[in-house]
Amino acid sequence: MRVREESAVPLERRTAGLTRYDEYAVTIPASGDRALVMVPQGVSPSAAVYYLHGRTADETSIGERAGVRDGLLDAGFVVVSPYLHGDLWGNRDAQDALGALHDWVSCRWPVSRRFLIGESMGATTAANAIRLREMQWAGAILVAPSLSMRAVWERGEHGRDTLAAAYGLSADGHDLESKTEAWDAVRHEPDACAGVPIRVYASPEDAVANIAEVTGPWVQRLRAASMAAELIVVSGEHVSPDHFRVDDIVAFCTNQP
Repeated sequence: MRVREESAVPLERRTAGLTRYDEYAVTIPASGDRALVMVPQGVSPSAAVYYLHGRTADETSIGERAGVRDGLLDAGFVVVSPYLHGDLWGNRDAQDALGALHDWVSCRWPVSRRFLIGESMGATTAANAIRLREMQWAGAILVAPSLSMRAVWERGEHGRDTLAAAYGLSADGHDLESKTEAWDAVRHEPDACAGVPIRVYASPEDAVANIAEVTGPWVQRLRAASMAAELIVVSGEHVSPDHFRVDDIVAFCTNQP
């Protein structure tokens, strides 16, 4: 797609529920990163939801999650979908791009609450955004989360190259643990999530985001430390349709203070 400048006239669209909204395709000046920003018409939004894409995707991938997008817009949320410079696995550059986008959006649509939806690789970006606390988040939804960089490396070609590029890893990966220590969500201390309710959608049939060895134990660690974390067990393979329970997701964002 051709990305328009930030001052361009937005496209007017409608959700499946016939909510009219404006779609801005922008390049954020402070970061040079692309994003889609969708704003429902006729309301004063009180919240924004940032959708962080999975590996090999981009800012337009929100279109593949049209049910979630439309449900949030129908509920009056601003929906923000950044590229974050591609497959950076939540690293410093990704966080800087997210921060620049946050500032740009907040100047134009001031809201009192902000949420994260992190899909697969995007869950690592979301977890690090929570840990860094450079922005305030009212809650986070992690969908088929890829939370272990060791697991990504061991899967081989499915993500290894981009992970190595994102963190400057050696070809044999001997420096994986040291170079990703602060950024690997499964190694974060549970209190990194303090004050941010988290809902996780994960499937036992998912061979990418392992619920038995990674996702489940991670949520249990958070709960054992009295963090507000919830695991919703769904069905199907990685990012199957059952991971995207629109009513649940909208209700989670609506009900957070």
